[in-house]
Amino acid sequence: MAENNVVKHQNIHNKSTNNTRTKFTLYNFGGQEKAYYLVDRLLLERNPGDIPQKAVAHSIIIIDRSGSMYEDIQALKETLIKILTLDEYINYQLVITLISYSSKADVTCHFERIPIQEVMKQSSPYLEEIKQIRATYLTCISQAMQLAKSLVKEGELTAITLHSDGYANDSSPSAEAKALEGICEELKSMDVFVNTIAYSNASDFKLLSKIANMVSGLCIKAGDVKEVYDAIYSMAKLLNGSVAPAMEEPLAADYTYQVLLSKSANKINGTAGTLKIFGLKPDDEVLIYKYKQITKKAYEQLDVPVAQNHESVYAFAKANLVEGNLNTAKYAIASTFDATLTERHAKALTNEQVADFAQDIDIALFYPNILREHEILDQVKVNERISLLELIKILEEHRTSLIINIKHLQDNYQRKGIKRVQGSRDENGNLMKPWLITEFIDQGGYVGLGLFEINHNTATINMLITRKVRLVKAEDKTPILEVAGLLVNDLVTFNNYTIVSDGEVNVKSLKVKISSKKSFDVLKEKGVLEKEGSPAEEFDFRSEYTIKLENLPLVPFEEQYSSIDGLFYELAEIKVLSSIISAHLKEESDVFLPEQLEELKKHYLSKNLYINFPTTNEYTDIKDALANGTLDSRVSYKIDIGSKDILNLSKLHSANKFLERMYQVYDKQTGEIFQKPSFDLALNENIVFTDKQLSSRTKITKVDEFMKPIFDDFLGLEKNGIITPILVKVGAKSLVRVFQDKWNGKFVSKEEMVAALTAGNTKLEGYVERIYRDKICPLVFYIGSTGLLPDEMEAKASTAEEIAAKYLNLQFSKDEIEGTFFEVGESIVSVYAKTEYYTKKVVVGVEE
Repeated sequence: MAENNVVKHQNIHNKSTNNTRTKFTLYNFGGQEKAYYLVDRLLLERNPGDIPQKAVAHSIIIIDRSGSMYEDIQALKETLIKILTLDEYINYQLVITLISYSSKADVTCHFERIPIQEVMKQSSPYLEEIKQIRATYLTCISQAMQLAKSLVKEGELTAITLHSDGYANDSSPSAEAKALEGICEELKSMDVFVNTIAYSNASDFKLLSKIANMVSGLCIKAGDVKEVYDAIYSMAKLLNGSVAPAMEEPLAADYTYQVLLSKSANKINGTAGTLKIFGLKPDDEVLIYKYKQITKKAYEQLDVPVAQNHESVYAFAKANLVEGNLNTAKYAIASTFDATLTERHAKALTNEQVADFAQDIDIALFYPNILREHEILDQVKVNERISLLELIKILEEHRTSLIINIKHLQDNYQRKGIKRVQGSRDENGNLMKPWLITEFIDQGGYVGLGLFEINHNTATINMLITRKVRLVKAEDKTPILEVAGLLVNDLVTFNNYTIVSDGEVNVKSLKVKISSKKSFDVLKEKGVLEKEGSPAEEFDFRSEYTIKLENLPLVPFEEQYSSIDGLFYELAEIKVLSSIISAHLKEESDVFLPEQLEELKKHYLSKNLYINFPTTNEYTDIKDALANGTLDSRVSYKIDIGSKDILNLSKLHSANKFLERMYQVYDKQTGEIFQKPSFDLALNENIVFTDKQLSSRTKITKVDEFMKPIFDDFLGLEKNGIITPILVKVGAKSLVRVFQDKWNGKFVSKEEMVAALTAGNTKLEGYVERIYRDKICPLVFYIGSTGLLPDEMEAKASTAEEIAAKYLNLQFSKDEIEGTFFEVGESIVSVYAKTEYYTKKVVVGVEE
């Protein structure tokens, strides 16, 4: 930045005001004290000589014309023309540059440094140029920002307005993130500020907020073209008048953070270093809040006012939110005792949620009349009742003493998935129903309380209820008593009921009868039992009680969570090995002959004697189902753990896919090479596995490097010492012995191998479930239901672009690229939203 255009700290006057120093405590959602802050408040004044009479300004407008703008590009062009031809601009001493961008190397400067009067002339070539803009391809923001930077002149105040409706993804998210950060660092030393417009819920609000915060601007979320118009108009209007020169406010070493707050400019910028102040009018009031984290003892000794519900705490929350410090931002809002904002945004994790959160903090700061309508308490609003997670553990312990009113559950249940109907559809879409159906053997109104299971990667709890059924012919209800030499008159069906769905209680209450006074006393003591609308007092085994779930907190905030370091690779090794074994056993059984398996399959029974009817969607066209209200959509939040090389377990290839990718399989007797090899061939004696000669086009990834040694060890191609330790750890001793015999050249019969593989896979799956149950599922449920990482896992929220820039081997799906990522020790925790569809109407007695 040119030296004469910078007002250093010594030129800034700090006006003393009453109560310039306050303090506040940072609480978590459980109302527990987490940190203590001293806050200094500075009101900045400028010397009269610092302010120019008028500055000729340059407005650089950058618009997104990537393919995702196809539906909106025409409206955006009309908006631009409308803004640039407003009569009130006639006296503006303003030059305009218009840039549009799409894929890499597809950036266009439509006109450069044209006076506004020339642009606004009727039928000017510049307006015609706007009309010719078309939407195309991918999104490369950095090229447009680089071009804009090259057009900034020394000594001239420049405002860049960057518009985007999506994610910077060309050539890659990581390359874009790195490039944009570098450009912003350079822009910080120039006479320029950058305002950003996040257009649509699909835009990368976190990235655009970061750009604005780095270059002394503001980020506006625009839900439609009208809001884009308002944003560009207000930014351009600023340039018509005098703009105060840039100022810098350093941060003393014993302070941790500072925030600029200008209510007249609707502007908040935060930093842990020197603060650049730019893009403000001379008459804008500028407050600087400086935050010093102190000890509890020092806090208690400070004779300054406690200011919890104060603008300094809201501003602290907003600045931390923009920088990705989600826990700090949420705790700061909780610490204002603003129950309205806390309840509304406690779970914010995704881009859209964070954008809404930021917008609501702005409203609270800049519109006091709206803030006055909020529910402000005298402490953090904490639900001190037993958590639903703790209650479910109690129900599991006492499940043999409880029976549940199944009709009440079904009548009041809202499905969270798409209803499936039994059968399959022919080429014309007609439903072909199975020739068999099931009849319930238990015809009473009560069934045994089910088993509860927390989902592996969502804040979802399912209750699995089993019921006794028998198979009967659909045409005449004749019962099927025997199949493949087995009695099948006492089978079991499984119905899953989603109790909690993505952190929201889905089943408001359960009606139960209790056979044990001990179980009754435990539930009564926890305050969850009601009888006829009042708290239950006396035990009566004949009575029906209601267990209310909807008003319970989902998780206990004082819970401690285990470290997840090392878990991903342990799970990944087991998943690869289990995948190989499952591929061997796809058409095999250690109990039944192939003819028996075929007979079971004909009667819709699996080799484990589970009923397995074919099912299909109840609708034939999803668009029609959405249009007529049969289906609706919801957002599901996925939480995964991974490493700094492999984002999550879903990146691992299936066993047969990896076999085909990396190996050649042939019959040593005939010499036949199998073009589509699969592991079921491995049970034949003459099959040989060798490494494949890979094409030069095959790109070896970190997933390949991880899986290859496991496969080599399993196939006996290399002694990597991986398989045996895993099997010993899970207790699969018989499979260890069989593998040792096979690797040593001993004959192992197919029957012996199938039996050992089956038993070994059961051990592997059980071991994995224990890891999820004890270490991962509680963490997943906590994150998904609170929107927070546990306090002991301090980590800054990052976008896909930011995390990919640090760890170049990570690969992202379409959904994951819009997620939030936390670096926790050696692991990466990712949270991303996914659209799920569900059947709206209540359906009774159908499997979820």
